Amino acid sequence: MEDYLHECLELLHMAGDDVARRRKAIQRPRAWSLLSFEWRALAFLAANKAAPEAIGIEAAAGNGPPRPQRVGRRGGRGRIRSMDDRLADPLEVISSDTPAAYKLAVLCAHRGKSEATWDASLDSRMAELRTECVKGIHPVWRVLAKEAPLIAEMAQFQVIEEADKDVDAGDWVDSANFDPLDRDSLREWLSRELPFATNSEQDHALHRIKQDLAGGRARPAMWLRWMRPSLRGLREEGALLEGILLVAASEDSAADVLNSIEDVGMGELANRHSMLIEMRSGNLSDWSTCAGQKGSDSLSGALRVSAWRNVLSCPTELSAADLLRGAEVLDSVGESLPGELRWKVASNLVSQGDVVAALGFAEGASIDDGEHASTALDILSEIESEALAQTLHESIESLGDEGLLSVMRHQGVPIRTGLQAARRVWESGSIRHTDEVLNAFTAAADIESLVMAFERDPSLSRAYPHRVLMSWHLLPGGSQIEWEGLAELRRTALDSIGDSDVDSVLSSASIALISLLDGLPRDIDSVHGKLDSDGLRSLNEVRRALSPDGDGVVRENKIGNLEESILRADLTHLERCLFDALITALKLNRAAMGLQIGTGEDEERSVDALGRLCNAEGVAMRTIVAVADLVNEHNLGVVALEEWYRDNDRSGPEFQIVRAANLRSRGDRLNAARAYKDAAMKLRLDFERSALVMRKSLIEFAHAAGWSEAVALVDANPVVSSSVTNRFKLYLRTCKRHVDGNTDEANAGLIEFAAHEEEGARNGAAGSIRDRRVEILEGLHRYPDEHGLPPDPFQGSVTAALHEARTSETSRQTDLERSFMIEMRGKKDPARIADIAIEVAETEPINGLRMLEKAIASGDLGSKQSDSLRKSQRALFVIHSDSIPVRGRRPLRNLSLKPLVMVDTNVLIEALKDDLLKHLSSDSLGSLDWTVERAFHWMLRRRAEEGRVLLHIPPAARGEFLHRAKSPDSILSTFSDTYIDKATWSEVVDDAFLEQRVGAVCKAFDSWSSPSTSKGEKPDLDAFLLRHREVFKLVDEQKRRGGRTPSRTSIRGEEIYPERGDREIMQDAAALALTSIPDVGDVLVATRDSDFRLVSRALEEEFGFGVVGDAQQLNSGIL
Repeated sequence: MEDYLHECLELLHMAGDDVARRRKAIQRPRAWSLLSFEWRALAFLAANKAAPEAIGIEAAAGNGPPRPQRVGRRGGRGRIRSMDDRLADPLEVISSDTPAAYKLAVLCAHRGKSEATWDASLDSRMAELRTECVKGIHPVWRVLAKEAPLIAEMAQFQVIEEADKDVDAGDWVDSANFDPLDRDSLREWLSRELPFATNSEQDHALHRIKQDLAGGRARPAMWLRWMRPSLRGLREEGALLEGILLVAASEDSAADVLNSIEDVGMGELANRHSMLIEMRSGNLSDWSTCAGQKGSDSLSGALRVSAWRNVLSCPTELSAADLLRGAEVLDSVGESLPGELRWKVASNLVSQGDVVAALGFAEGASIDDGEHASTALDILSEIESEALAQTLHESIESLGDEGLLSVMRHQGVPIRTGLQAARRVWESGSIRHTDEVLNAFTAAADIESLVMAFERDPSLSRAYPHRVLMSWHLLPGGSQIEWEGLAELRRTALDSIGDSDVDSVLSSASIALISLLDGLPRDIDSVHGKLDSDGLRSLNEVRRALSPDGDGVVRENKIGNLEESILRADLTHLERCLFDALITALKLNRAAMGLQIGTGEDEERSVDALGRLCNAEGVAMRTIVAVADLVNEHNLGVVALEEWYRDNDRSGPEFQIVRAANLRSRGDRLNAARAYKDAAMKLRLDFERSALVMRKSLIEFAHAAGWSEAVALVDANPVVSSSVTNRFKLYLRTCKRHVDGNTDEANAGLIEFAAHEEEGARNGAAGSIRDRRVEILEGLHRYPDEHGLPPDPFQGSVTAALHEARTSETSRQTDLERSFMIEMRGKKDPARIADIAIEVAETEPINGLRMLEKAIASGDLGSKQSDSLRKSQRALFVIHSDSIPVRGRRPLRNLSLKPLVMVDTNVLIEALKDDLLKHLSSDSLGSLDWTVERAFHWMLRRRAEEGRVLLHIPPAARGEFLHRAKSPDSILSTFSDTYIDKATWSEVVDDAFLEQRVGAVCKAFDSWSSPSTSKGEKPDLDAFLLRHREVFKLVDEQKRRGGRTPSRTSIRGEEIYPERGDREIMQDAAALALTSIPDVGDVLVATRDSDFRLVSRALEEEFGFGVVGDAQQLNSGIL
């Protein structure tokens, strides 16, 4: 403060004696803003030239005598009127840590301003202060004494120059180990005494920055303005101060300033601040150094936090332990690792068995891919978490195909989650994973999705006939699936079920239950094996009672016992659904039996049972249809069934039929008739059903005396009504006429009917015409009684007609994987690994083999351990090879299975050409032109001779090859790009020679004989080809541009698709990929044809066979 005051007073000598100019002069330097009000008061005394006789602004201005002020022990100054009234309180200044000269000057000023009110007790303190001042004072006090006579006493003391500050620069530098963006730490650091001298401009700038920090809302952008120029371009400690302030203000030049510091001690600190700048700007070259900071200071913490905030871009491979440490660092500031790394940590913790800690990392993290979902499923399989389960459920909608497949394939995935993933894959329209999706639908008993898949591709119903039959029994009643469409699929399935392969997804118990539900039990022992003794006994008793030789008496407790046994049984979700369907079928059959052979009480119980079945949650459509059939057959009033149709199929005829039956049971015969009538109209395309329902309508009209509506119905539908007897029509018309008051017409109609009937039966009939007519009329009189129809008014009309006739002559349905992972991370015991794989293979052979493959290929095992596992893998494969299609063996590299290479015509042609060239050359060495085509067939033959591949010529390729090589002239045309000596050709190549060489080529490239077991079902290619229409269109255009008309096939009128032979090769390859050929690990088509090569990946994904077009691709596929 003495320096600041001195700087301000130095300008007084230039201001002259004018008080106003003097006041402005002292306020001009930057130092003025650094002075407190109490120090400014002293400056004003100098500016005012304050003297004992004239103190204050007014006196200085010549405005009159001074006003007396009382000064007491408690600073008893009066109201503050001007700046020089802001002098520090005497007692407060005495107790402060300010310089002795300042204290003495303040006391002198107070005493000189008002001696009358001066506290004399302070004189002793002034004496003490004089003693201290004798040692020397700052020059400012002599200047002040000169300018302000009020404190002229200060001029008597010796002036000494102030010694340089003795501030420990080391401590100051050490205190700079903080994050510059931490405003509190920065403000605290700026409050420390600097280890170097500063001027007022610098102090002013620092003062403003500190004030800004203290204000609560710092404005770093303003700091840069305040720092210029006094705090820019500094050196040594000043450069550190400048650099940190620039960092705090987010100024780009901060790093340059810090990097310019050459001092070793400060350089290390500056370097750490520079690393923090770089880290925050995205330069992660020092990431490891920053993340590995060990210090407890806030700068070290900021470096660590900043590094881990940028961990996703970290150039270093991090271990799970590293990530755990990073998680702790971020947790210390209330943050967490990015989701991707949280899942990595969670996965590691799961593998260590700490699922509780893993859950802590997983909860709240978004699930973005299959690995995340898999880890979530691992956690949920061990511990419940509604939050994590909900996140997983919501993530299914955004996962890609690979993520969805990962969820589907996860062992032990909850049915709901796996099903949701399968539906998303299916909705994407991709058919690459049709089998997996269908398997998921099947395991989850998602019948609607399964049937929609069959409807999309009816050929699937032949491939999975048991699933179609299962769908028939399990399709939910509320489904939008067309029941008749499913019936058609069922017929297809029944036609093909004898030729179908075993369904690997359906257990033997499931297949047995499906066959049992469909009427023909198969392998029923597998069903029995699921039940305990009580359940088995009950099932047998119920089935026996309901069998053709049974008595039909099924005790309800027997079905109840069976239900309890099923509840206790260890069943899959699908098996439980099928058992539930079996229970429903037994109850339905029991009710039907009760309706057929029971009494009125039995019928009532049956109707109640049917109602409960219709009310059951998730009732199957098969049950609804069966109950509806019973209602139609027995005219039952089942309210629950009507409610079901009202909610699910109100517009169909069945609703009206069921509604009519309920109306009838309640006695509302007229509305029942009308409901039957509506149903009949909706069934017009089904003549038989329409007629039967209309007949019910007419009967109900009769019982309701709705004669007019009945007759109108008959008249309006002559074709349908032709199934109704003439007598019934007469009955209706007669009653209508009678009710209408046309009794004579009614009688006449009866007599006319009798006459007509009599006339038709006249020849050879006994008795008179009158007697016969009377007999007919008497029969009409009995008609209502015989048919349960209301007698009146019909019988009355008949009676009248009889009377007239007598008086006249005219009278008718991971744990093991986790153990494997634990073993691979632990002991890596080959025997234990093999045991796990064998156990897995019991239900999923390919998974067991893949598990061993993974262990062998891991690189974590010794050579002996790997050899042991290879032997185990080979033995396991031998056991299960029949159930593993070739397309599933591709990843089993350690089995040393051979690829089966199907050689296309173009390769055979090139091989034949090369062979002929060899025989045509004088040295028998053939061509020197080592083309890609030549290298390809040469490598094929070599690999076959080495025993690495099996070669096979598919029939279509053989046929085309033989056709193109049928004569010397035909094969000669293939040498369009090769010089051939025609004479030599004619001399060497004749029909016999060509036949011999063709045979040799066929023998060389057809070393594999196709066993009968290798013949699989050929897929339909059209859908595949259509999806790649644009590719084949371009291929066709390219071939045509070559000057020749390619052989193509037509689909939907476009003749741009591969020729018949190529399509057959594709089908053969696909069929072979689906079979279980011994010792074959892959199916490859060797071809140069663009029809194959341009869609090679699609063929591989769709049908499971690969395409190789050159030697490199061949070697890549087999080595």
